[in-house]
Amino acid sequence: MQKTISNAKQKGSRRDIPPKSDRIAFEQIAHIYKRHLQGAYVWTGAVVAIWSFFLIFYLFHALDFSSFLGLSITAVIILGIYIPFLWGIKRITRRGFLEFYNLSINFIQAIGDTVMIYFLGGIRGTYLALIYGGLVAYIGVVAPIRYPFIIASVCAGSFGAMALMEHFGVIPHQNMHWEYHYTLTEVIMIIMIITITLYVLAFTLSYTSNLLKKTRAAIKLQNAELEESREKLDRIASQLREKNIALEESVKELQQAQAQLVEAEKMAALGGLVAGVAHEINTPVGIGITAVSFLQEKSQQMVEALQSKGVEKDAVDHFVHNVSEASATIHTNLKRAAELVQHFKQVAVDQSTETRRKFNLKEYIDGTLLSMRYQYKRTGHIITVNCPPDLVIDSYPGAFSQIITNLLMNSLIHGLEGVEKGQILFDVVWDRKQLHFIYSDNGKGMDEKTRRRIFEPFFTTRRGNGGTGLGMYIVYNIVTRTLSGTIRCVSSPGNGTRFDIRIPIQPVF
Repeated sequence: MQKTISNAKQKGSRRDIPPKSDRIAFEQIAHIYKRHLQGAYVWTGAVVAIWSFFLIFYLFHALDFSSFLGLSITAVIILGIYIPFLWGIKRITRRGFLEFYNLSINFIQAIGDTVMIYFLGGIRGTYLALIYGGLVAYIGVVAPIRYPFIIASVCAGSFGAMALMEHFGVIPHQNMHWEYHYTLTEVIMIIMIITITLYVLAFTLSYTSNLLKKTRAAIKLQNAELEESREKLDRIASQLREKNIALEESVKELQQAQAQLVEAEKMAALGGLVAGVAHEINTPVGIGITAVSFLQEKSQQMVEALQSKGVEKDAVDHFVHNVSEASATIHTNLKRAAELVQHFKQVAVDQSTETRRKFNLKEYIDGTLLSMRYQYKRTGHIITVNCPPDLVIDSYPGAFSQIITNLLMNSLIHGLEGVEKGQILFDVVWDRKQLHFIYSDNGKGMDEKTRRRIFEPFFTTRRGNGGTGLGMYIVYNIVTRTLSGTIRCVSSPGNGTRFDIRIPIQPVF
């Protein structure tokens, strides 16, 4: 507690405290009046209780009439003086005069207590010195620290004067029911004991009161600081709430932007697929057009030969042979173009929608790779697919197409960059509970830092070369959300990369 008070004092000493004015504010006067009014009630109750107690003494003849009469008159005077005292309190405006005014009423109370003790037997009523203790205790609680010592001095002095004057016959003895048999030494000892007791009581109460006041001041200061801190916390909390609202809106906008980017990445992959298929179709269609042109030319020559002269059997056989070969070439290349278009249509529909259907996984992987052949046909890379040819599953083919496309592009762009003849392997195994889809390449691999961040959105090692950092993020989301599976990446520098995908799928036989 003392440490808290000292800290509060140190904090208080740092504040700029304006000098006290001698004038008393109206609010302070009201507070002082209320405090003295409460004291008047307490002291009135005490005097009435003492008077009632000694009334019983008088009725039982333990107190003579003159003593009881003097006690009653003194009690009335003590109580009556509070009326003008309280009236005067409201009209005091100076601090110095207020202190003098308070000391005056306390001085009158101490003298009144001494007169009451005198009428109850004088020094023979020493036990009534408790009245002094009550007055000193009250002053010690409500008044400044020096007041209890002043009142204790007044009480001890008035009691000593009364006791000595009674002993030497200056004033008559009261309440003759009790005999007076004290010597001067005994009287002086009693006066000293009461004086010491009052001073000890004054010191104890003033110290305790001062400690309580300091504690109250410290608590008040701490409460003010706590209130100030609470207001600051309220302001900070309000600012945080506003920032949280703004942050939530920003997160929503970022999520929307991210979703749009993911869709854009998917559409970009689909656009690349369109370009690849167009490039692949160009070859068989070009061959078909060339064959049709050749066939048209030979047909025209045959028509002209038939119109001008007869045609020999060898010429007819040669024409039929050319027509047969051209027709076969046209058929083969148109069939290849039709297959490319069919694969493209299926993959495009699957990638643009999330339709669940039954499909042969091996055929679907081959078809997706065929659609992407333009991406790797001019490289020396070898792609191997190990998958049961009769494995039919009920799932989302578009998801598998997107996974295959993104994994393959990741290898071609990153893993096999600078590698002339790379190996890309698809291993698909079904163990009756889940599908193991393992994709691997023998490229340059990646370090641990890159491996840990490979599935993070917008993370790419080719930021300045067109990389968006969404390819593997899309794969991760498709595997974990759409297919409810797991994906794990294993890689190290110089040892290639492997993606182990496990998907809970029941095959369809």
